[in-house]
Amino acid sequence: MGINIPAFDLNESYVNAGSQGQWGGDFYWSSGSSNITPAESGGPAFGLGPFGSSYFGLLVVCGQSTCTIGKGEALINVSELILQVAETRLPAVNGPSGLWQTSGWVRGNWPLVVTGSAPTGMCFLWASLAGQSLPGTSSAVNPATWQECNAPSISDTVYTAAFAQGATTLAIAGVDGADNPASGTKTVYIDNQQPTVALTGPTDAPSTAGTQYVTATAAAGPSGVAGIDCSVDDAPGQWYAGSTVQVPVSGIGDHQISCFAENNAVSADGIHGTSATASFAMKIGTPTVAAIGFDKLVDKLRCHREHEVVRIAAHWVTGTVNGKPVRVHEQARTQRITITRCHVRTARRRMEVWVTVRRHGKTVRVRRQRTVLVAIPPHIVSRSTQLVGHDRATTVDGWIGTDAGVAIAGQTVDIYTAADNGRHNFHLATTTTTAADGGWTARIGPGPSRVIEAYYPGAATIQAAQSAPVTLTVPAKIVLLRITPHRVAWGQTVRILGRLQGGYFPPGGALVRLRIGEGNAYTTYGVAEHVGGHHGLFSTTYTFGAGDPSTYRSFWFELATLPMGDYPYAPANSRRRSVFVGGDPPIRRR
Repeated sequence: MGINIPAFDLNESYVNAGSQGQWGGDFYWSSGSSNITPAESGGPAFGLGPFGSSYFGLLVVCGQSTCTIGKGEALINVSELILQVAETRLPAVNGPSGLWQTSGWVRGNWPLVVTGSAPTGMCFLWASLAGQSLPGTSSAVNPATWQECNAPSISDTVYTAAFAQGATTLAIAGVDGADNPASGTKTVYIDNQQPTVALTGPTDAPSTAGTQYVTATAAAGPSGVAGIDCSVDDAPGQWYAGSTVQVPVSGIGDHQISCFAENNAVSADGIHGTSATASFAMKIGTPTVAAIGFDKLVDKLRCHREHEVVRIAAHWVTGTVNGKPVRVHEQARTQRITITRCHVRTARRRMEVWVTVRRHGKTVRVRRQRTVLVAIPPHIVSRSTQLVGHDRATTVDGWIGTDAGVAIAGQTVDIYTAADNGRHNFHLATTTTTAADGGWTARIGPGPSRVIEAYYPGAATIQAAQSAPVTLTVPAKIVLLRITPHRVAWGQTVRILGRLQGGYFPPGGALVRLRIGEGNAYTTYGVAEHVGGHHGLFSTTYTFGAGDPSTYRSFWFELATLPMGDYPYAPANSRRRSVFVGGDPPIRRR
């Protein structure tokens, strides 16, 4: 600091030089509690060091041992004072709260507070995130005061969703009244991506399989998955750390599993990023058995009718006479009746039996092979295949119960069928209801060869079940409609018209074998291909070879289908039609 005093007058008669710093006479200068050092050149300029004071002044002190008031006066004339200040402390900027003080991953809206401090005050304050400027503050400069600037603190809300995910730089800066800059940076980690969670597991499980597990798998943005919260049947949720967890489920009945995931990014109020809640339904039921088959009663009782005479004892009966009931006594009598007697079938079987024999004077039991007569009672035989005539209906039987053999009564059973052509296009054919013993019977209407399955959808505590498939085999129906003409000479041609009935033709049509025979001998002379269309009609020809006109013979024709994997009918033959061949060809008239 320098002090320039261009004019200075002092009456030296009353002032002696003091022991303080001197200048041009017997007085000294003082600024606050410190003295001013005189200039070396005798000029009116002084230097003032950094005394840590906010004021300065001029003091004239009497240097004599006694000073008489009123004997004289001292006059100091200051016409100009220039004060020069050099600031030695740099400004500082800080973020006392909000986004600047975060650690880890953030999401959502965060407050940003930036303050600055300097002896001369802060003239400018500003901030930026990821190179993008944020709102700042500024202040007007007032050089008449020690604190020339007074920029207010930054108080703003940063919408982190507007910035890229991941690590980015937050910068704050300011400038004080002496144009000294201050700045600071830190890394901010942003993740506004909502996490997700998916649930997988069995939807229907038997109680005998033990505890079941639902797998919850979570995914998140760059902050990663903090954990998964899962609840079973509305119970309080349980927290699982990590991105994959196995949730145990047990107990017979319907169960509901709900889970949500959280990531590692938090909002200003401390809430983590949360996924939508995912739900999963599981039923644990008693195991069920579904059986299906074509039942047939075999070894039926052998029955025959007999006539015999029986005696009817005398007894009273009630009759009517003239419209009034009367009791009439009937005499004893005999009456011839017809009755049916039945007995089980028997068969001879070779088997081992125990017999008693004498050996060395002792009775002992030994096993011997014997042929015995065994009764064979009627019994049901269930088969997995059945042959039914074309355009004929049939029935299929089954049973529903638990694996412990307990019948399930009054339950609906769905019967599904699919044409046996390898395409497995099942559709619901009919429904039926189980009887008290768990058995059921369903009618299967006419159609092609089919694969049949029974499905029981289950109940609240009973597991669903599906039977093994059974096969219904139906032969094709092929008709030889006509042969024209039915009398020809040797060397002439006949036209054959046939029809393959029933539909369900393969995309490329069916194959029909053409046969010609005489007596019990026959041969295949060709195959009709691509038989199909809307009506299944087809035609072909056959030309007889040359022969003796005097010889007459009768030949028969027959059509037969060939087995094909995509044609849902079993092979079948048509009826035969005959053609009489012989004589000379007729003379054509012009």
